[in-house]
Amino acid sequence: MVRPMVSGVRGSLLASCLWGWVVMAAPQARYGVAEEAAGAAGSPRVIVIRDHIAGVEAAVSPSEGGELTSLRVKVRGVWIELVYRAREYGAASGFRGKASFLWPAVGGQYLAGSNPAGSCADGTYLLGDRSYPMPCHGFAKSLVWEETGHSADEAGARVIVELRDSQQTRANYPFGFRVRATYDLSGGRLTITYKVSAAGANPVAMPFSIGNHVAFRLPLLPGTDPASMLLETPNSFELLRDSRGLVTGAQRRPRSFADATRLGDFDATLALPLAGYRGDPYAILTDPQGLAIRVTHRASSGLPQPLVQFNIYGGPKQGYLCPEPWFGLQNSLNVKKGLVMLAAGAEWEWVVELRPEISNGATIIPGRK
Repeated sequence: MVRPMVSGVRGSLLASCLWGWVVMAAPQARYGVAEEAAGAAGSPRVIVIRDHIAGVEAAVSPSEGGELTSLRVKVRGVWIELVYRAREYGAASGFRGKASFLWPAVGGQYLAGSNPAGSCADGTYLLGDRSYPMPCHGFAKSLVWEETGHSADEAGARVIVELRDSQQTRANYPFGFRVRATYDLSGGRLTITYKVSAAGANPVAMPFSIGNHVAFRLPLLPGTDPASMLLETPNSFELLRDSRGLVTGAQRRPRSFADATRLGDFDATLALPLAGYRGDPYAILTDPQGLAIRVTHRASSGLPQPLVQFNIYGGPKQGYLCPEPWFGLQNSLNVKKGLVMLAAGAEWEWVVELRPEISNGATIIPGRK
């Protein structure tokens, strides 16, 4: 028998209740993306990508060097910011923190015989018989990048930004290029893929070194003594500075952080250039209360030693530690070491992974709240 259709007010109420139940029952998507101001009104726009299940979110600022400006993780129900001076853009002095992209050079670039004003002062490099100015750590960190898209689906959330050559960049670097950075949040970890493309019209191979100046807050969790936090990275030697205070790759000493070392037991006020890795290099910063951040990176090609793959900077007194992933060497544009030479029309890729790890005891489980 066919039942009569419910009509009138009763039917409307029933339909409304059923629709409300469907809406309430629909599960929240695991991944999301949003646009918002970094801070107060008038502050730079950021793109925030979120993993609701793992409790991890990251923010990218296209106008501020295309940088990662925040990385938060939910620890036992509380949101914890990992990045030093996250989303801060203003007139404050001192170390700016965040996670600046370093390109086309890491460190300062100084001509032979010069006396730089500091270990990271702006300098000069030679290309053929002509010299060009180069800011310490390159110019990419100071330029506006273009956002070319952001999205979220079942696989993750992502935002893509890119920087292209211009009349402004050619004053420092006479090459056609495109650098595309894809920030992808999936499975509780953030992967940044940098793809460098050399223009087909470049007359010679395009030289560069590359890095990220990511700075983490000390301590990671409230109440921890920063000096008790641990750094682990399986390098085998440290590069030393010459009489001018410069790293040339010529001097080194055996030194390893393969065994986790208390931050209070070493001094990185002057950065420690670490080299001699086997396999994909990684560094782990651990708060003994149960939170760690693992940084791993890999490149689409290799380079011979000396090659700095983590440059450690900061410490408990500074309130931050920068386990900077690098693929290069200070003054690489002049000393011609630690330098990628990208042929005209070619592409090269560098991938950096940031993975928060939360523990409730001895075992650390990625993404566990």
